[in-house]
Amino acid sequence: MKIGVYSNPIKDTDGAVKRAVFAAAEENGISAEPYESGNRYDFIISVGGDGTILRIAKDSAKYGVPILGINMGTVGFLTETEPKDISVALKKLKERDYLLERRALIDARHEDTHFYALNDVVVRSVGGRMISMEVSVAGEVIDKFTCDGYIACTPTGSTAYSLSAGGSVIGPNTPVIALTPINPHTLRTRPIVVGSFENIELKNTGPAEAGIYVDGEYVGGLNSGAAVTVTGWDMSALFVRFGKKSFYSRLLDKLNAWSVTGVQP
Repeated sequence: MKIGVYSNPIKDTDGAVKRAVFAAAEENGISAEPYESGNRYDFIISVGGDGTILRIAKDSAKYGVPILGINMGTVGFLTETEPKDISVALKKLKERDYLLERRALIDARHEDTHFYALNDVVVRSVGGRMISMEVSVAGEVIDKFTCDGYIACTPTGSTAYSLSAGGSVIGPNTPVIALTPINPHTLRTRPIVVGSFENIELKNTGPAEAGIYVDGEYVGGLNSGAAVTVTGWDMSALFVRFGKKSFYSRLLDKLNAWSVTGVQP
């Protein structure tokens, strides 16, 4: 068995957790090396938070390599284990004592550029001014309004930015894309959920420039009259899960720990 270790130096500042992964791998007779995109691995070990996982999710989908997330972030919806349990986790990998969970990505296109997102594609104002948006599904305009931005997200992304903007939480295996406006200046606009293979167009119809963000990363500007198209579900990232704890149980544990106690899990 061979693993690639992808560590976020901002989270693992002294490299202690990364070293612990390599030590646990040696202890369990597992070959380990720093992760390099395109190399062949049986598993990717992600050391960091959900943001760290977002950076390698596309590789997981492209090469079919499962991710085991070690949580060093704040919420950690996508991570599976804590630094103190690294040795136990790698032993379970070696003994094949795990389940694999699929999480779909959505496909976004702007001009000649193509992106995949595990969480979301967001069109958002960049200069502090509101932007004018026109949203179409399957070629039909479904809404026009002025807002701070607009989110198209996967079920995985429904617990991220979309949730903060008032969108619904969606089960991870539900074949849909959620559309959530950000601070719309209207009394009638609401979040919308559409089929996973619908063609969605987010168009900037106002004079102010907008920005396109894919999984939180700025990927380019969206000028007046330009649009980004979103569709999805032809690629999936794989995640290692231990035991049979459900998505909803995990969600409640995370959100309750964060909101009730005030301590970020």
